[in-house]
Parts: sequence; C-alpha cells; structure tokens
Amino acid sequence: MTKHIPVLLEETMEGLYLKKGDVVIDATLGGGGHTREILRRILPGGREIAIDADAEALGRMRESAQSDEPLAQALADRSLTLVQGNYSSLGRILEQEDVGPCDAILADLGFSSDQIEAAERGFSFLRSGPLDMRLDRSTPLTAEKIVNTFSPEEISRILRDYGDERESWRIAQAITASRAIRPITTTDELRDIIEKAYPKGRRHRMKIHPATRTFQALRIAVNQEFEHLAAFLAAAMERLKPGGRLAVIAFHSGEDALVKRFFKEKTRGCICPPAFPICRCGRKPAVNILTKKPIIPTERERLANPRARSAKLRIIGKL
Repeated sequence: MTKHIPVLLEETMEGLYLKKGDVVIDATLGGGGHTREILRRILPGGREIAIDADAEALGRMRESAQSDEPLAQALADRSLTLVQGNYSSLGRILEQEDVGPCDAILADLGFSSDQIEAAERGFSFLRSGPLDMRLDRSTPLTAEKIVNTFSPEEISRILRDYGDERESWRIAQAITASRAIRPITTTDELRDIIEKAYPKGRRHRMKIHPATRTFQALRIAVNQEFEHLAAFLAAAMERLKPGGRLAVIAFHSGEDALVKRFFKEKTRGCICPPAFPICRCGRKPAVNILTKKPIIPTERERLANPRARSAKLRIIGKL
C-alpha cells in the first residue's frame, strides 16, 4: 500500500466549517485522508457516510481499521458508514442509509495513490498493466475496448474533449493502424504508440509525458466522469440542508469548468425577461459562493505532493 496524501486538507476542512455532531458525506473516499479528518472533527455525536465506486478503496479502509482503534470503533457504532457506489447515486445511497439533510458534502475528484500505483488497474503509463482504467470493475467499458473497437473519429473526439490533446487525430490514426496488426492490450503498448505518433519537435518541448493527456482522457471516458459529476452536483444540492456547505476538489480543467458553471448557475435569481415589470418566475439564488476564486495548493504542498499541482477547490453554502 502506498502513502496517500490528501490534497488541500486544511483548506477543505476550514471551508466546510465542520462541528461536533455534524452529518457529513465524503462522496469520494479514495485513500481515506479526508474521511479520517472529517471523522475527527465531527465526533462525538456526528455521522459520516464515505462513498467510493472502487471496492478496493473500501477494502483498504476496513483493513486499516484493524490497527486503528478509533476508526474501528466508528465503523462498529456506525458513526462511519462505508458504501460502494458511484457518487452520482448520492440521493439513492442516502435514502438507503436513512440519512436526512446533510451539514456538509465533499467530493475530491482525484485518484488515490493506491489506485494510480496499482499496475493491474491500468491508470498509469509508467507501469505495465492491462488497459482497464475502471473505478468500478463491474462496469463493462474498459480502455482496451475503446482503443480497439471505437472509430478513429470517436477516439480523436475523446482525446480532444476530455484530454485537451492537440494531437488527438494523429494519435487516433496511430492507434487505428497499430490495432489493425494486433490488439492493443497493455499500458506500455499504448504509451509507445503515442510516443511514436507525437511530433518530435513538440515532444522535446513538453513538460509532461506525451501519453499524459491520452491516458487522462481515456480514464474519463471509461468512468463517464463528467456525466457522473453533473448528476452528483444536482443530488448534493438536494441533500444539503440550508446553511450546509458543498466542497469540490477538481484536477481537470473540464471538471473544474463544470463545477464553476454549476455553482454560478445556482447563484442566479430572477430569470424573467427584462421587459417584465415585476418578477413572475419567483426564482431566488440557491447558494453563496464562498470561494470567489478557486483555492489552489501552496508551493509547499506542491513540492511535498506533486500530484496536487493542478488541484482547485471550490466551496458553496446553501441558502
């Protein structure tokens, strides 16, 4: 097991303004760093529901409780409940767990070190493994299926829309040519195809590996991350009590833009046409944006945890 470092931990906890007795949802358990800190701040008297689509993440948390008495006690008395499921199903999960309005909800959209470092999961091009990339291994779509069966046009669209990859069409063509010879089944095979496809002039000027954006885009497509995020945000708003706070940590520009748009939309009041003399829609702002600009990691945190470098934290309070 690798050491997972929770991103923007203090900033997130301060922004959620947690108190003893609060009911809190950690919608993305991951490595459990935020989960543990939330629990410390709401006990005694509080309750936390920690959700993850990855059964292995839940298993690691239960395993760590064997040597952590406070964590074991929280699980035993249901101060902490672990639930396997996608955070987009937040409403259904909370109904099943008989949880009412919540004081705070957190979603950290990053991947834990354990997930990234596990070669068999296929998330990283730095380790040879199968082209899987599924968070929930019961779902049918894998990265291998995308690269071997999707049209070059569809592969290019995925790389462009989800990875901001400027060489999306060149890479898609290289993938199509390679799979015509034999199926692409491993992370290092795909990495090598991308490296050879990339223009040498651009490759030497890049600060990141040429395969970075392609692997990110495939992961997002496999797990339908944008679709699930949109559903989660809507469900979280429904489940927050007035005065409750929602915090989201995004690592991808597309995810952050989606969160920013959603939060801004919820601040809108009247949407009647300007010609109306009085408001007829009755719409009022639903939230206050508590982070006018996203909170980003300090230089010290980025040096200690390079994976935190692209993190952006946004927080709203429900009116």
